[in-house]
Amino acid sequence: MKKNLLQRVIVIAVVTLIGLWIVIGPRRTPTLKDFTLAGINNTLRENINLGLDLRGGSHLVMQVQVPDYLKKVTGNVANGVETAAREAGYNVKSVLPQVDGDNYRVVLEAEDNSKVQEMREQLPNKVNDFGTNIWQSSASGNTVTWEMSGSAKDELGRRATQDALRIIDTRINAMGVVEPLIQEHGATNSHQILLQMPGLDDPERVKALITGESRLELMKVVG
Repeated sequence: MKKNLLQRVIVIAVVTLIGLWIVIGPRRTPTLKDFTLAGINNTLRENINLGLDLRGGSHLVMQVQVPDYLKKVTGNVANGVETAAREAGYNVKSVLPQVDGDNYRVVLEAEDNSKVQEMREQLPNKVNDFGTNIWQSSASGNTVTWEMSGSAKDELGRRATQDALRIIDTRINAMGVVEPLIQEHGATNSHQILLQMPGLDDPERVKALITGESRLELMKVVG
């Protein structure tokens, strides 16, 4: 019985020493101060990274504003179409973005209908990010309409979310936060981002640092 008790004491002592060496030893030689209450607390604080549930911190779920992003894309494409049309010598009255609920369109109105079909076919080749896999075209009279497809909206939404993740990751790393959690949150098309930052208890400061001064990034990420 005494032999078994002695073996247990030896095992506990060895495990304890190994644990102390793992936490303290590789950095420096342990001293008697390390075994006081203050020393133990200091060791935990310096060498063990506590999670959000133990250490406290900020927990944010941010919504990527995909409709605003798609609206901006539509406006950019409309500007590109108008510029390309005028540079190609087409006579156009206007090229306008139209947003109606979840529908995103670029509408070109020509001076006459003689070149409508030609513009419908040629202009997408002259504008960046204006492929037929994103925009579906139709023509009526002197008007050409390009409407963003459903699959394109899904893909652009995913792209906006990934861009937002990269922006947040870059800025959080620049802050020097230890072991933050940054990942997509919720269903696939929810376009939400979960951010957990142990030890940082000011969510408003976190949001300010993430959004920064860039209006584009502020549009994409709203906490």
